[in-house]
Amino acid sequence: MSSERRFEYEKGPSLTNEQETDDSDSEDGVDGDPDDTNQRERTRLVVQPWKAGTVSGVSAFVVVFTVLYNFVGAMVAGGLFNGPENKPSRWVVTGLMTLGNHGVTIEQGEETIQGAFGLGRGLTSHVTALVPVVVLLTAGYLLVRHVRLETRREVGFALGSLVMSYIILLIGLAMTAQWTPEQASSTTEGGATIAAATDLGTVVSVGTTALVFVAIGATVAALPQIRAAKR
Repeated sequence: MSSERRFEYEKGPSLTNEQETDDSDSEDGVDGDPDDTNQRERTRLVVQPWKAGTVSGVSAFVVVFTVLYNFVGAMVAGGLFNGPENKPSRWVVTGLMTLGNHGVTIEQGEETIQGAFGLGRGLTSHVTALVPVVVLLTAGYLLVRHVRLETRREVGFALGSLVMSYIILLIGLAMTAQWTPEQASSTTEGGATIAAATDLGTVVSVGTTALVFVAIGATVAALPQIRAAKR
């Protein structure tokens, strides 16, 4: 009787219960500590860096031009450009405004325009100057955040193609956005056309603006990866 009771006391816990406990603990550990880095890698787009950068640059230009076109529409509705009889078209004013907000000089003939016909006063403001800044910051951030760039070379290709495509479109805009007032066209004097300067200073101004703010946005997007690499 005593031997049977001793065997009963020496029985250990059921192996089935131990296995169920281990399985539940392992499942709780996986659910409680997800791998955020791998999840982000799976959601990133796999595309060639220069293609992603080019699409981002073109998209940034389209967004900037569209937003400023809306600003010009509001200005025209408010009677800002009621001075001259032959008013410039909205897309010309939008082009000059876009270039002016990137630091490009607007000229009439060979002289810098000084608010003639009310045009110069409405080309830039504290609000419109923020449009390219916000768009370029966002473009750089989204490019690094959502496109898989594994090496510094790929990052350079992506950001470089973004900036280059943006500059090319703005230079093309500077060569086409021109307006000649009626009183100037009726005289024999030349060089009265209002247009953006198309010299090296224009390229430097546009390139500096695009490069600085795209780089800032890309750096902000890359901060989590930089911190993870240092751990």
